[in-house]
Amino acid sequence: MTRLSLLAAVLVAAPVIAAAPARADEIARGVVVRVEADEIYVNLGARAGISEGARLRIKRPIAVRHPVTRARIVDWLPVGAADVTSAGDRLSMAVLEPAIVRQVKVGDIVEIYVVRDERVAPPDDAPDAPDAPDAPPDDRPLPEVDAETAAVLAVWHAQRGATLPARIAAWEGYLAAHGASPYADAVRADLEALRRLRDEVTPAAPGATRSVSTVAHHAPTRARRGEALPLVFILDDPGAVTSAWLHHRPLGAATYARVLLEREGDATLRGELPAAAVTAPGVEYFVEVVDAHGEPALAVAPTEVEVDADGVGDAFSTAGGQSRLRLASTYLDFATFDDRDGDHTDRFTLTEADIEYRPGSRVWAIRVGVGALHGEGGCADCAWQGDAPVAGFNYGYGEVEVRARAAFSVAGRLVAGVGQDGFGLGVEVRGRIGAPDAANLSLGISEVAELGFFSDIRFETDPFGRVPVGLSIGVTDQPTNGDLAVRLGADIGYRASRRIEPQLRLSYQGRTVEHAGLGAGLGLALHW
Repeated sequence: MTRLSLLAAVLVAAPVIAAAPARADEIARGVVVRVEADEIYVNLGARAGISEGARLRIKRPIAVRHPVTRARIVDWLPVGAADVTSAGDRLSMAVLEPAIVRQVKVGDIVEIYVVRDERVAPPDDAPDAPDAPDAPPDDRPLPEVDAETAAVLAVWHAQRGATLPARIAAWEGYLAAHGASPYADAVRADLEALRRLRDEVTPAAPGATRSVSTVAHHAPTRARRGEALPLVFILDDPGAVTSAWLHHRPLGAATYARVLLEREGDATLRGELPAAAVTAPGVEYFVEVVDAHGEPALAVAPTEVEVDADGVGDAFSTAGGQSRLRLASTYLDFATFDDRDGDHTDRFTLTEADIEYRPGSRVWAIRVGVGALHGEGGCADCAWQGDAPVAGFNYGYGEVEVRARAAFSVAGRLVAGVGQDGFGLGVEVRGRIGAPDAANLSLGISEVAELGFFSDIRFETDPFGRVPVGLSIGVTDQPTNGDLAVRLGADIGYRASRRIEPQLRLSYQGRTVEHAGLGAGLGLALHW
């Protein structure tokens, strides 16, 4: 008891969180004033009703910010418990459990349930206390809360008294399902602060991750260098998983990078291996899931994907990038089946050549190219007495496609050229859902001086792995700002090798049922 007595004398002036002089059970609160190995000293003693063998509950005070108002709020984290081994007048000593020895710090809050004598009941003849008057009903309407605010507040209110890993898991789960929320950036900032606190309090122990089987996943076996690789995972028990992380690295790399998987619906997780990580000879990844208590588990074991190399050319390429040269020429006839009397010429030819580079970051692709369009006609019911009106436009263009999210991108193209009326400009905008080289759906609209506009919806897929197919339906008034026409198109490619992909284009277009025709074209894409 020498150390205990000496420390009591030194800390006699320390603030004591005193309990009210009641005669009923209560919770006495104090703080940790000293830590020595596996022993702690708290400023609660016999005067507060503490005795040997009592059980202390230990909490860590933390300052957090409200996710909506961003007001600073004092909260607490559960740390653990300890048993009192010696109780002095104003100070007590307790022995910590081995699991929390490194976690407890001076200043942590301690609470202990103190059993006292029951309060004395009032005599039978004592007058009853008057009833409190009924409060008038509150008829004010409840404030309306939008869905995003309600979602973030639901996570916030559920965290009272939760452990630090559980709080981190809850906010990660929120971001996985609400990545575009107006509160997402604030939540990410708070998450970083919570993770730093976790690293300070409980350093990660190597090999602590459990192995479970809660995710169904069809792993790819091969990938193309420099192309992002989309991945899909199906949860066997969605309720058991709060958040999930995709860890990845090029084969041979020393460390993993990680990305939070997006939750789609209840059971589907989506993510991708970024293009910069997909390098020869391969890439490795695994999936870690986290439950509601913040406990991690290995859901998909480390998986290797072979990445095709480019031989000698690979030595001269930049990591994460890929290039493509595309040549295409298309002929469209709007009057193939128009057998009415007179000249109903209505056709145009479009030829383009461009080169594409994919940096492998937020900028999905950069394209520059040249093109030439020559057309005649543009009228559904005109019978030309002389030559049909002619349109021509030679141009160049630049285009940038940017990923807004993992499976969504937006492309913008600026066109400049010379036509029948001199210099002219044009623009095109296209939004895409899905990766360009996987199944995707896109919507585009363009307007070019002298020629007119063209808009279409396009679906692309590769059902056989080597035969990419594109189906589209579009509306246009080209080539001379003429009558509206509808165009149905089908593009079929064949990957003869990793570098060469010839393409066939077929179409049916018409301005009316009578004034309609066929179109065809050829294309060639070279990849490296």
